[in-house]
Amino acid sequence: MTTVVITGSAGGMGAALRSVLEAAGTTVIGVDPHDAEVVADLATPRGRAAMTEEVSRRSGGTIDGLVAGAGVQPTDAATIVRTNYFGAVATLGSLRPLLARGTNPSAVAISSNSTTTMPGYAAPVADVLLAGDEDAAVSAIGDDDLGAYPVSKLALARWVRWHATTDEWIGAGIRLNAIAPGFVDTPMTEGTWDFVSSLGDVYPVPAGRPGRPDEIAALLAFLLSPAAGFFCG
Repeated sequence: MTTVVITGSAGGMGAALRSVLEAAGTTVIGVDPHDAEVVADLATPRGRAAMTEEVSRRSGGTIDGLVAGAGVQPTDAATIVRTNYFGAVATLGSLRPLLARGTNPSAVAISSNSTTTMPGYAAPVADVLLAGDEDAAVSAIGDDDLGAYPVSKLALARWVRWHATTDEWIGAGIRLNAIAPGFVDTPMTEGTWDFVSSLGDVYPVPAGRPGRPDEIAALLAFLLSPAAGFFCG
């Protein structure tokens, strides 16, 4: 039986993906600050370590899929950076050995299309995140709560691209990809559609409506499946 770990499993895209996978017979180990098999706060080193230990215990040391989907937006800049980038990277790194023991293993990180709509704004600070010093990254973003989100997601996308082709990932048979959804109707984005849709070319939404979590879940399920065996990075 296939086992997949989903961080951010309690709501939005994570919950939608869980439904899709479980309907197909997949065992899901959810990670979230609430309502999950593994309750952990990925904004903290202690929470990340506890997550790794508990996932390892529950999975028996082997998983076949991983979605690093835990993310926050309407909160302080430090929490955004610590959760969206450092929490995601720690998840991917610490659970990679479990994936290496899995069958046709695949990992997917959830980035954002803000990486393409605001790349120049985010790029300089994203480099600080990629350097790996968490405290320095938090200091660099300061109190820029609005900028912290695209910065964290751009750094995550670049981390995935740089690592996906290495010996530790595809060289070990583990596919690593990132997706960059636009505006999706989730609890995190509740009440913000009117503002986002008014931004025009600053934040284009060609479909003219919010995305649905089940639409993103379908893409994630595909990338986790053997049908996506050629996708890397």
